Amino acid sequence: MTQASALPQRTIEQHHIDIYLVEPQSLSSDVLFQYKQIISREESDKAQKKYSDDGKRDALITRGLVRSVLSQYADIEATDWQFDKGWNGKPFIQEVNSQPTELEFNLSHAHQLIALAVTKNTPVGIDVEYTKRKSDTKKLAPRYFSAAETAALQSLPDDEQQRGFYDYWTLKESYIKACGDGLAAPLHQFSFDVSDKENIVLSFDEARDDNSDHWQSKLYTVSDDHKMALTVNTSPQMPLSVRLFKLNENGKAIECQLPF
Repeated sequence: MTQASALPQRTIEQHHIDIYLVEPQSLSSDVLFQYKQIISREESDKAQKKYSDDGKRDALITRGLVRSVLSQYADIEATDWQFDKGWNGKPFIQEVNSQPTELEFNLSHAHQLIALAVTKNTPVGIDVEYTKRKSDTKKLAPRYFSAAETAALQSLPDDEQQRGFYDYWTLKESYIKACGDGLAAPLHQFSFDVSDKENIVLSFDEARDDNSDHWQSKLYTVSDDHKMALTVNTSPQMPLSVRLFKLNENGKAIECQLPF
């Protein structure tokens, strides 16, 4: 089996999510070289079209990471995976050698962090955001958030609103990626209640044809500079098993304790 790192073989069951975090600047040149060997020509061409060296590197890592990780869950060469995109750009796995796969995945990329979520037969969305980015959250919140979310955010002390903004932003991004609608889903038509961060509640207004019983969301602080949210197409009452792995400089995945 073609591999791009020392990742061990893994299994994944229904209602389990594995998350891989990568700090792209930390990977060795050997890992980058290995990733170059397994991505497709089209993926390589797209990576080279990025404007900056960091952008080219990160594009290479995201595609190489997906291929190398997925091959740890299926007897498929890393070079053989085929991908397509849904109607609004969400990538998915095509049949490989006429063999369907039960795996699903989702990617997110922020400043100095890449996240990959892998599930079995379960639509998933993941989002990571760099929380030190300078943005006028007080103006952005009423534009993109529901009235309830905006009110909850504005009730926080001023020095907490910047980080609080990313609680809602990452969660909303993770939902629109999980459902596959992307930004075609009006962000004010659904609302997250994060007053209890271990039991996040998602609700919809009448204009949004969806059901809160179909989704479960999680929110994590993965570093001093990054927030991460996960939304999974499963009942809020369904126990989920989430594992977190971080790649070291040699591309080896080290299981870590989940942060909150």
